[in-house]
Amino acid sequence: MTSTPPPPPKHGGSGPFIAAAIVMLLLMGGLIYWKIGGDPPKQNPTPPPVAATTAKPLLDEPPPPPPPPEEVKDAGADTKQVKKAVASTGGGGCSGECKGEPPASLRSILAGRGAQARRCYERALMQNSMLQGRMQVSLRIGPTGSVCSANLTQNELDPGIGNCVLGIFRSSTFPAPTGGCVDANVPLRFEPKK
Repeated sequence: MTSTPPPPPKHGGSGPFIAAAIVMLLLMGGLIYWKIGGDPPKQNPTPPPVAATTAKPLLDEPPPPPPPPEEVKDAGADTKQVKKAVASTGGGGCSGECKGEPPASLRSILAGRGAQARRCYERALMQNSMLQGRMQVSLRIGPTGSVCSANLTQNELDPGIGNCVLGIFRSSTFPAPTGGCVDANVPLRFEPKK
């Protein structure tokens, strides 16, 4: 009787399992190395620099109007005396009646300031998404282009928005009018963008 050797044992397929386990261990080791040895964590990141702003304080009430010019009783000298009184009342040429001519670019510059004033409304809109209304700013621009006065003649919105808008107009400088001061009205309408 001849004996036949027993058949070789069957491999259970553990080779792919071992290879997958080695790959997993390598990936975990790489992840740990990356977490520990990667970029050092940033300690106390420096905040971005804050630009210094110099804002004029906002007034709750508009300044009082200038006093009327003194009138002289003598009828013959009346016009000369009134003109002298108006010219000498100070205020940088802002008092009395404004008879200057606005420069051609004034309308577009006022519209630009109105667009800047929208940011006051946008901030308030974050608190009340239904907020809308009209506002009108009355300006007196002096002979040098500086703002002599800025007041609200209409305000359907919050007084805080009005103060913010007035701050933008009061801190502005415009092109100089010819022949004296100029009065201007700037109507504004604020509605949420659709």
